[in-house]
Amino acid sequence: MVNLIAFDCDGVLRDESESYTRCIAETVAFFDNNIFATTEELNESIKESNDDWERTHRILQQRGVFVDFGIVKEHFQDLYLGKKINFSGYINNEPWLVDNNLLGQLIKRYILIIVSGAPIDEVKYALKKNNAEKYFQLILGMNECKSKKDGLHFAIEKFKPKKVFFCDDRPSPIKSVKELGNMTNAYGILPPVYDIGWKEILLDSGAEKVFDDVNDYCKFLIELK
Repeated sequence: MVNLIAFDCDGVLRDESESYTRCIAETVAFFDNNIFATTEELNESIKESNDDWERTHRILQQRGVFVDFGIVKEHFQDLYLGKKINFSGYINNEPWLVDNNLLGQLIKRYILIIVSGAPIDEVKYALKKNNAEKYFQLILGMNECKSKKDGLHFAIEKFKPKKVFFCDDRPSPIKSVKELGNMTNAYGILPPVYDIGWKEILLDSGAEKVFDDVNDYCKFLIELK
């Protein structure tokens, strides 16, 4: 029996914040007379949803602009992935946050997986682009599991680990995976862009500890006895 490490992707392994924000702002402008989403609208929308398609659609609705959700999502994806999903869009501007050398050290002792709320094709593209595919034995995206908790439960059934380490930059997944029992250890990672007090929010959600970035978290697990 070996231990398992489950990583979230967005805000942990890759910094999607600028590219997603740009897609939201430009999509809103496309459907509303070239008036871009404001900082205030963006900040308020993230309190209501982690889904950036929903955030975009909701900003438009709150402005009194009513467009079918599917059409809004399609334009967002054209910006993010490029026309015809050829991966020529803003996804290419996302910094890779984890040091691959640390992942290489971790796989000597742990099973590494990804449980993400993003589409699996986007996660796999980011891994391939950053030469990180070889480090992960399982990748679950938004269509492979209903939630982070569901995905982690599937991984536990598959690998039968002795102990599980899970990390995320959002409070709700941390809170939910804690329900899987004492074998699951949940940790918070501060995303590249966050509000003051985010560390306390992650701790309040049940995180055992909050790290400044994913590399500090990886070093912690490497040194763990």
